Amino acid sequence: MRTSLIILALSSLLWCQKKQKEANSPIPQAAMADSTAIKMYQQAVRYNDPLTKIYALHYRIATEGASFGLLDSLAQAYFEAGFYRQAIAVVDEILPQQPRNATLAEIKALSYYYIQDFKKAIEAYEKLYEITSEPLHLYQVVTLQFNLQRYGECQANIDRLLNLSESAQARVRITTPEGQAQEVSLRAAAYNVRGVIYRLQKDYPKAREAFEKALQVAPEFLLAKGNLEDMQKELSAQPPSKKN
Repeated sequence: MRTSLIILALSSLLWCQKKQKEANSPIPQAAMADSTAIKMYQQAVRYNDPLTKIYALHYRIATEGASFGLLDSLAQAYFEAGFYRQAIAVVDEILPQQPRNATLAEIKALSYYYIQDFKKAIEAYEKLYEITSEPLHLYQVVTLQFNLQRYGECQANIDRLLNLSESAQARVRITTPEGQAQEVSLRAAAYNVRGVIYRLQKDYPKAREAFEKALQVAPEFLLAKGNLEDMQKELSAQPPSKKN
């Protein structure tokens, strides 16, 4: 069923910004500036080789000590290599030193999502949103709560999202079940999730209202159009006494 699919649009904004700066911002050099490990790390950055970066960082940590800068770079290297549990372990070790470090908090949230530990991903995204106040991070909470069928909490966060003035300008990438990708207003996406919840709860009038609000905001919103059309077909197929 189309309405059962809400595609989480990962908003790794801070991570992308960090990656763009990485090549021009080598890790702190507390020891010899011409050491083999430093050269190895810089070469791995140049060739986008996360495994060699991890090896070079471990060597430096073993010889120089576990500084925040080296561990921060190790967390990023683990994440880049897809070693998400290791990335989380390093972040948990150093995040207390900089509890409002948004990049580390985002690595943790994304890592929990990628290992499909959605309960912890929600907690991580909630903390990330406390740091950034970025509407897209709150939308991540909404979609994860929807996927875990925590509809009451999801509706409450949709209310929060819709009350943010920034949600009118923010945009999110949505993918339909047919594989069509589209960038739409975050406000429209939130209304669509609300409509899906009401449809699953068989509250068809409220579902229709939510889908129509999504389309008022974004008239070409394919997923909201499809959800509304599917619901209308479902209602048409029911005996008249069961229609709302």
